[in-house]
Amino acid sequence: MTTINDLTGYDEDGSITDVDTKLKKGRLNTYDVTLAAFAFNAPGYIAASAIPLIYGVVGHAAPLSILVAFLFPMCVLAFCLIRLVREAPSAGGVFTFTERFVHPGAATVLGWTYTVMAATTAPLTAVIGARYIQALFPALQGDYQARIIGTVMLVVFSVVSNRGVELTAKIAGVLLAFEIVVVAGLGLCGIVAPQVHDVPILSLYSVSAAGGLMAVGQGVLFGVFMLANFDSAINFIEESKVPVRTVQRSLMLVLGLALIVYSLAAIGWQFAVPIPELTRASAAPGGSPIATVADVYLPGWLTWIAPLVVVTSSFAGMQASLNSGARTLYRMGQDGHLPARVCRTNRHQAPSTAIFGLAVAGVLAVWLRPFADLVWYIDTFTITLVLSYVAMLAAYIRLVWSKHPAGTATMLSVLPALALVMLVYVAYSAGISASDPSAKYNAWYIGTAVLLTGWFLVVLNRRRRRAHQSRRAEVDVGVSNVTPAAVASST
Repeated sequence: MTTINDLTGYDEDGSITDVDTKLKKGRLNTYDVTLAAFAFNAPGYIAASAIPLIYGVVGHAAPLSILVAFLFPMCVLAFCLIRLVREAPSAGGVFTFTERFVHPGAATVLGWTYTVMAATTAPLTAVIGARYIQALFPALQGDYQARIIGTVMLVVFSVVSNRGVELTAKIAGVLLAFEIVVVAGLGLCGIVAPQVHDVPILSLYSVSAAGGLMAVGQGVLFGVFMLANFDSAINFIEESKVPVRTVQRSLMLVLGLALIVYSLAAIGWQFAVPIPELTRASAAPGGSPIATVADVYLPGWLTWIAPLVVVTSSFAGMQASLNSGARTLYRMGQDGHLPARVCRTNRHQAPSTAIFGLAVAGVLAVWLRPFADLVWYIDTFTITLVLSYVAMLAAYIRLVWSKHPAGTATMLSVLPALALVMLVYVAYSAGISASDPSAKYNAWYIGTAVLLTGWFLVVLNRRRRRAHQSRRAEVDVGVSNVTPAAVASST
């Protein structure tokens, strides 16, 4: 008889206790993986930048859009990942799923796509962190100084990442504790001690108050952006104590924690400050909604908390992006899709070569891209993440059709297929509805470039394998031509 665990793939008994890896096995529990993955979400900055945008679209009903995004498509994606993790436990994530259930060539392309996403997040967080550090210390103002700050951040956290996954998890826990206390705490302040008294309670989750289903749908697009990156828990599966079960639990815990934190902020902030004022607030230092709400409840001598929470958010996001991208590169090297040097580990059993490569790419981006060009970073992050999620959903659909009868497979595929369509629409919107008119279609161009470079890697890998096979064949032929008589005469 088929059970619910058979359909979802949940490893209830922790039956998978070991995976093949050169990384440091058995070091992380569910708490560690949850914090390390939520760090990639960077809740301090995400709340400051995205919640005002949702207010601008749906007003008081911002919590509704966040809840809908949680239920669909993010929960659907989470349950798909739970099954995929059971079938293919690997730090490669989207790369491994695509390799196993779609196509090896597509796996190289999508593994590269996810790596580009992680490699873009590292300099993005450096850019954001440098801006807010300059807000805390005005003497550091200046574009050149900001680039130096961003470079130092990348160097420091690449060193931390190379010291091993346990240190990474501990630092993530400290940074996230501060972020969550500030973001959710200010939301609770608004709920417990409201300063704005004309907020209709029923409007918080009302479709009509949001302006109709179309408006809710637009808010959901921002909600998807806010809840993204919970899947980075998969990248730590090879270092977890009970690999599959730990990651399966962490996927839902990270997603649930994000829902709680952002819902508290979206509800409470509007009871603290009128929505028009929050909507006008920018994500820039001093003008962020966190600073606006903090001014209501905190004394003047604590104004440094608002920029500091974004600084710690950028630190956590940078560290998580370096670790997630490096583990994807490591797995691609282990499985022969990239040169073997990519998967080298150091004495702490961290993928040091991959971490170094991502850090170098981040430093180059900080110096070569205009430091204020956040739109380019965000477009790159959005399109590469969406492509990765679409590939994961496609891998899940292929998996269930290979494992179940047509009726069961159809039932299991309906919601993932709808979620896939919705994410394709997000990719479409990223290009056609760019926040900056000058950046229209940029996300499409970037996505196309990433896919083409990924395909170029496929071609190079095929040539590398053929050359290797040719060398092996030549050696085999040479060995076969050595006769016993020749051996005897040589001795």
